[in-house]
Formats: sequence, C-alpha cells, structure tokens
Amino acid sequence: MDAQARVGSIDAIEAFQAALIRFTGRTKQALDDVTGEVKRTRGWLETEQRQKWEGELRRRARALEQAEQELYSARLSDMRRDKSARQMAVNRARRALEEAREKLVLIKRWRQAYDSRVETLAKQLEGLQDLLARQMPKGAVSLANTIRLLQDYAGVERTPKAPEPQEGGEP
Repeated sequence: MDAQARVGSIDAIEAFQAALIRFTGRTKQALDDVTGEVKRTRGWLETEQRQKWEGELRRRARALEQAEQELYSARLSDMRRDKSARQMAVNRARRALEEAREKLVLIKRWRQAYDSRVETLAKQLEGLQDLLARQMPKGAVSLANTIRLLQDYAGVERTPKAPEPQEGGEP
C-alpha cells in the first residue's frame, strides 16, 4: 500500500474554487432578482390592479347611472328615436360595469392563487438562499485549505496571486 497521496493537479482544484465562487455570486444575484420580481408582482396585484379596477367599477357605475337617467328622461319626453339609442347606451354601460366586476373577481382569484402557488415556490428558494449564504462560503474556504495543504504536502511553493487592478487606478 502506498503511503503517499497522488496529487494530479492543484490548479484544477483552484479553478474549481474560482468557478464555485463565481457560481455563488451569480446565483445569489439571480435569486435576489427572482425574489424582487415576486414582491413586485404581488404588489402589482394587491394594489395597482385592484385599485385600477375598483376605480373603473365606480366610473362605470356612474356611467350606467347616467345612461339610465338619460333613457328615463327620453321615455318621459316620448322621443322614440332617441330611446333606442339611449337603450343601447344603457346596455353598453351595463356590460362595461359587469366587465369591471368580473375583473375584480378575477384579480381576487389571482391573488389567492398567487399566495398558494408562487409564494410556496418562493419559500423553497429561501433554502437555496440559505445554502448559498452559509454553505458555499464554507466550501470555498475548505477548498482553499485543501489547496494549501496539498501544496505544502507536494512541496510546491505558493506564489501569491497578483492583486487585481482597481478600476481607474493602478493595483
């Protein structure tokens, strides 16, 4: 049995460590983007769309009331031609009001579905965020320690890496 370890390439471990660090950063950014988008969409449903269609409902209810009033006035004045146009206006206003009611019901359903579907999935991302925040840095440190130990074992001199140049200046 050999008493010595066979180290093939410390450079490969260093490359893996660098890739792990890049992956962690990019993944954290992507998760932050997803989390932000989930919050923005929830806010859009809960405030913007709800307020928009509640306002539309009020506006359309006033329009229906006005159209009905004009129809009633036309009936009182017994203007036959004007009544049919007024009746069509009332029918249009009723359809528009019903559409606004349907939109509000739909938004309520979307909000409930959002809570049950999207929020459940978003909570699963929290586990991944925790892994990235806690475990990946430990993995990178462990790889750094492994590299150092292997270099010591193999008798390789460690060459400090040149510092990265700063933006707009010298290193």
